[in-house]
Amino acid sequence: MERLSRVLVIARQHDRGDGTIDCVLGENMLRRVLVAQCGVTALLALALWLFGPNLLHSASLGAGIGVAGNGYAAWRVFAGSRSKIGSVAMFELYRAEFGKLVIIGVLCGCAFVAIDGLNIVAFLGGLVSVTLASVVAAATHTVELPEQVGRQI
Repeated sequence: MERLSRVLVIARQHDRGDGTIDCVLGENMLRRVLVAQCGVTALLALALWLFGPNLLHSASLGAGIGVAGNGYAAWRVFAGSRSKIGSVAMFELYRAEFGKLVIIGVLCGCAFVAIDGLNIVAFLGGLVSVTLASVVAAATHTVELPEQVGRQI
């Protein structure tokens, strides 16, 4: 109950009065997503350095592209201000996802054109593992709902 009251106080303190809330709590989620992505990238690089050094370059490049795209989307969704209006929040979410897809598509296209001998399986493995890490980090975070006392999602 004490935690919920602190969340409500923070939300009231950061209410801008124009339908948005400066989101202090979203910065923690952004940090969580970025740490998960970078952690998976580091573990992937270590595992391939030990067991498959010929695949390290391709997988690291795919993971780096995934961190860039997913990091952008996480920043657009979780940092800055959030709208209290549902349609505006959905627009922000779709804009973040579209930007992520553009970034990943352009960078993947550049990588395939510019780098000879790119191992596609290792590249996609790095890209998919980082993307899954960001989804799992966001999906497993529990948030207390201010409107419903004690309920978590």
